[in-house]
Amino acid sequence: MTGRTPPIAHETVAAETFDYVIVGAGSAGSAIAARLSESGRHRVLLLEAGTDDRWIWLRVPLGAGRVLLSERGLWRFFTQPEPRLAGRRMFWPRGRVLGGSSTINGMLWVRGEPAEYDRWRDAGCAGWGYDDVLPFLKRVERYAPGDPARRGTQGPVNVVQFEPDELGAAFHHACQQAGIPATADYNGAQYEGVGILQTNTRRGLRHGGREAYLDPARGRETLVVRIGARAHRLLVENGRAVGVEYRQGGQRRLARARNEVIVAAGAVQSPHLLELSGIGDRERLASFGIASVVHLPGVGENCRDHLHTRISYECTRPITLNDMLGNPLRQAWMGLRYLLRRDGPMAACTTTVHALARSDPSLDRPDVKIQMHILSAEDPRDPKRLVLDRFPGFGIGCFALRPRSRGSVHLASADPEQPPAIVANYLADPRDRATSLAALRLVRRIAEQPALKALIVREVRPGPAAQSDEALLDHIARLGATSYHPVGTCRMGSDAMAVVDHELRVHGVAGLRVADASIMPTMVSSNTNAPSFMIGERCADFILREAGSNRTS
Repeated sequence: MTGRTPPIAHETVAAETFDYVIVGAGSAGSAIAARLSESGRHRVLLLEAGTDDRWIWLRVPLGAGRVLLSERGLWRFFTQPEPRLAGRRMFWPRGRVLGGSSTINGMLWVRGEPAEYDRWRDAGCAGWGYDDVLPFLKRVERYAPGDPARRGTQGPVNVVQFEPDELGAAFHHACQQAGIPATADYNGAQYEGVGILQTNTRRGLRHGGREAYLDPARGRETLVVRIGARAHRLLVENGRAVGVEYRQGGQRRLARARNEVIVAAGAVQSPHLLELSGIGDRERLASFGIASVVHLPGVGENCRDHLHTRISYECTRPITLNDMLGNPLRQAWMGLRYLLRRDGPMAACTTTVHALARSDPSLDRPDVKIQMHILSAEDPRDPKRLVLDRFPGFGIGCFALRPRSRGSVHLASADPEQPPAIVANYLADPRDRATSLAALRLVRRIAEQPALKALIVREVRPGPAAQSDEALLDHIARLGATSYHPVGTCRMGSDAMAVVDHELRVHGVAGLRVADASIMPTMVSSNTNAPSFMIGERCADFILREAGSNRTS
């Protein structure tokens, strides 16, 4: 059976009709919903499986760590056992709340490396070079100090540069002593270098997709937002997507789309929904009893993520979060400062400075990210608990910017309520192992510089005895963790393994687009949230131009 999803069995379900139906209220989905509904010409339905949770820890930046330990606002996904990470199942949380992962993430605003966008263009993704995407990156953001030629100053997402703490300032200086240049704006004229981090916050509070796009748009008659609405499958008739079947409040519902369906459920759930709908590798689908609508073997493939590893140090002075969170008086001071001034440690997510650097000076572009964290713990990414070291401590984390290892996200069951099987496949490519080792050695070189060495008592993890490749790889295997940056599982391109074309239309299915981090052909370098907003803006622009609205500026 091809070209049509099978009928819904055993019940008759009334359908509502909209011009556009969007699945997923994350970074990209929020932007698409806001842009499609703002002219008043189009009636839009936005489906979000999560809630509109206004929990304070989803708003306060430092609360991101607490959120990851909770059951609220999260899909608590785990990978399959990772063979090169001691067989561990890695925790991969994704946002289950309005705003999606932009409501649970660390709010670091990194737009990506211009050269990597140019690689997308040169690999056959027409219109995705840096000069092409720059207007949309600018459209997203409101960064007052930025160069208006390169930075947005009127966009919906508020971006600020955080004032570095004492450790961050020392790290910034030490990176320069180690030969890493300083950059005043890594999102502007100079990507490479050590720079003070920018965050998408406003007045000390998170400013993600919900706050920036959805809250201003939800009063419109043209936008209907359904929360607690979990998409089960896409409806395809005669080769065209015509709607979405979803479940809300225990009831099965249908939403039909006159024009298009847009899947923006993220790099884990977008391929999962496509496969549930018969869009994917036909043999894989058949093994679950799912009829093929279109054979797209690339669905769920090409998954990439940043593997983050830290070296931990004991600090000479009590200026770390270990000290602040372990002392009730200092906790009270930290909270009072935040209430009065909306700054200090609670206004950041443990880090204020990073370096986009070359692990080898002979390279032609940065290949690693190095980042200061003002806390230390034996397992800083444990999904159930965070137990800080009992001494003043900090960590310097690192990862390869453009990992070559590829994993997958695929059905584990035909039941849409069951999670997919995630294979991260970290360090499968030997080049990733080499880059990860080089990054750890660069961390140590930075820590040896006078500006930072004066604040270090000792290296705690893995410890100075770990010098060989084998010892450092063992450290990565035991303590390496996700950076929460999965991408690529509905890859854009024109080859046989591509899922969407350069305007994000699913190959072989009319009226259907995918727009989120899953369409990235490669890792855009560093963090993925800002590029995901840009992808949403681009998708909305493609749709509106096709609909005759001519939104091109």
